Amino acid sequence: MTALDSARAERSEVTATLLELQKCFEDLVVRGVKSAGPDDVKRLQALGEEFGRSGAAYVARVVEELVRAAREGDDGAARALLRAQTASRVFERVLSLDAAVEAFFDGSEVAPARKPKQELPALEDRAALVPLLRELAEVVEGLVSSGLTTASAATRQKLDASAKEAARSKLGRLSASLRYVNDELGRFLDESEHFSARRLAFFLNRTWLISRGLEEAIAEEDRAALSRLLWQTAPTPVKSLSIVTVGVQKRALLDGSASFDFRFRVVKGPAELPTGTRLVWSTVFSGKKGVPAEAFLHLPQVQKFNPKLLLDPTEVLVTDAAVTLDEFGSGRLMLGPKSTVKPGPPFTAWETVVSWDPKRALERARAHQASPLDLEVELQEELVVTDWELSPGATNPNRKEQQIFPLRFGALELDATASTGPDGEELTKALKGFLKKGAKRPKLYGVLHYELCRLVFQPLSAFDGDGPPKHLMISSEKIDLASLMKTLDFS
Repeated sequence: MTALDSARAERSEVTATLLELQKCFEDLVVRGVKSAGPDDVKRLQALGEEFGRSGAAYVARVVEELVRAAREGDDGAARALLRAQTASRVFERVLSLDAAVEAFFDGSEVAPARKPKQELPALEDRAALVPLLRELAEVVEGLVSSGLTTASAATRQKLDASAKEAARSKLGRLSASLRYVNDELGRFLDESEHFSARRLAFFLNRTWLISRGLEEAIAEEDRAALSRLLWQTAPTPVKSLSIVTVGVQKRALLDGSASFDFRFRVVKGPAELPTGTRLVWSTVFSGKKGVPAEAFLHLPQVQKFNPKLLLDPTEVLVTDAAVTLDEFGSGRLMLGPKSTVKPGPPFTAWETVVSWDPKRALERARAHQASPLDLEVELQEELVVTDWELSPGATNPNRKEQQIFPLRFGALELDATASTGPDGEELTKALKGFLKKGAKRPKLYGVLHYELCRLVFQPLSAFDGDGPPKHLMISSEKIDLASLMKTLDFS
């Protein structure tokens, strides 16, 4: 066995221990850390010792503190659990980023990692948020301490009010986390089969971290920490630009709503947006169960265009918009009430806008500073694969709502994933089609992220030759607009 194989095997063992620890945390969050018995303590102690043997001394220490607090019935057991969850989360992100660097590195020189641009927000009026932040942190600690059996409709109302207050205070990251927590609480109270202890535990921890972190940053007047927690970037106005769509990511949510991420390449724009710049625009629809997600793309936006326009193989002309750019030149497109979105001329030079640079992926992975607030998909890399090999899919053993189709691209081993829900039907059908004897293997474009030391790839579009993209997640079935409008009932 080579040194590389040995390192991978060791990483795989540590990942398995991390998964087991996460399941322990999730179980205790649902039941309440106060309910921890001798078997729970023994299980946690064994896992902590395993981390100590693998060299993860800090994780071992915080798990040991949790074991002590749980065994003694300490009032601080909930905080100890949240700290242990935080430490294990950072450890997983570091391991996964190391795995990505190892996968992309080919021995050639790479530009030194660039430090992210940092917007430092003003501290004025932030002190008024401290009571809200402190109360939220205490609510989370209370839930983690006593478990979900103490949660009620009143708890959900309180969290909903807090989410709205956070949104009004421009704490978007905190508001979003609270909404996810509230959604999972609702599923738990409704005894829904879709309840996810994993999502609940993660977003409870995220809410706690942001609340306590912001409170501390305000008290210490630490503007840099405040900026990291608020995750704010100043938008840049853009008078006009021309873009083309290279891929669309669809999510069909459990309540019947849907969201779409449109991924663009700039064809023509101002100096700060050179040709080839990657942009993303997202839209969310509050829908109704039984309505196909694609139907919402026919509904007009505030700017008086239908998002279905963005699926056409043409340039799209955008005016009076704004963008936020990261340190690597990729960004998010933001449309305002005065923005316009109109069809432009046909686009044919697809081969010029669909490419992938492994050195850029390596640079991003090296530059990223792992944080317990990271969502795996936040460090997405756009990937293009050619001459690939695909294997039949199977249910992800760690996520029953996901199928994995092993995909090999050169030296990279990828987990091509598709949801087992309605938002994955089209993609699953396409991937199974590629497995048929004699099927073409077109160039695939999609998004890649790093999770539990695996490279997770979601294909979004296929390019056959130099032609336009076939969007793999979007159904080609025709929508009856008249029936749609009656179903949605806007009155």
